[in-house]
Amino acid sequence: MTKQIRIKPGVALACLFCAIIGIAQPGIAKDNVRYPNVVLPGAIIQPVTVRAEIYRPQENGPSPAIIVLHGCGGHDAHHELWAERLASWGYVAVVVDSFGSRGFGNVCKETTAVTPEMRVSDIYGTAEYLRKLPYVAKDRIGLLGFSHGAWTIMKAVQVRYQLKLFGVRAAVAYYPYCDPKLDVKVDVPLLVQIGEEDNWTPPSLCRELQANEELKKAAPVDMVFYSGAYHGFDRTQGVTEVSGWSVGGGVKKHKIGGNPKAARESFKRTKEYFARLLDKSAE
Repeated sequence: MTKQIRIKPGVALACLFCAIIGIAQPGIAKDNVRYPNVVLPGAIIQPVTVRAEIYRPQENGPSPAIIVLHGCGGHDAHHELWAERLASWGYVAVVVDSFGSRGFGNVCKETTAVTPEMRVSDIYGTAEYLRKLPYVAKDRIGLLGFSHGAWTIMKAVQVRYQLKLFGVRAAVAYYPYCDPKLDVKVDVPLLVQIGEEDNWTPPSLCRELQANEELKKAAPVDMVFYSGAYHGFDRTQGVTEVSGWSVGGGVKKHKIGGNPKAARESFKRTKEYFARLLDKSAE
């Protein structure tokens, strides 16, 4: 299913985001946690101790959980805001620091310094950690990823990684890199949200993936393309340019920054999507 949202340019960012973001909800508990990643037999991946932040909602639970995967810039306040938002919706949220756990910070100019396969081992480890917590609904886990983290999701939901065995039931990928030929064997329901003007992770590749006949045989995949929106459209800051590795090779400048209307629409879709698939109220 494809939905295209028409958005007028020139909307004032600052005042609208004050109403959108939802900061520091009272009653939400936050803890720093550590646990091992899970390396399956035959995988050429180093064991690491994963560093993460876990946010708990006011409800006693057991509650569904969402694993949050940061972008190439690493764990920052943007992902903490998302965790607070998820907790306010009634989910346990875990922000996984895949880069810091391996001694990296920003990898935007060398995106394969930490690969999606490495981060899948973090997803496994996080799911196993969550399954031991009494306040988590162990078979109702979701994934939420951004850019590099969304690229990880595009790989993680493939049938080869068997995420359903770890309790993962839904995934939302914000502005991922789509591979039209390799990302077709999706085994977990997936929602992709990307800006039409994204010049870092081209939406054209996601459209090409969407048209692949093989994908139509897989688990349900929904895609939403936001008119006038760039990479990072759900962020609070205005549009700017940053340098990073480009599809096709080489480091180039890319536009990144918030689009309040696109962000608001995407928040609503994300909330409703997780509610439907993880058995939570969308109200």
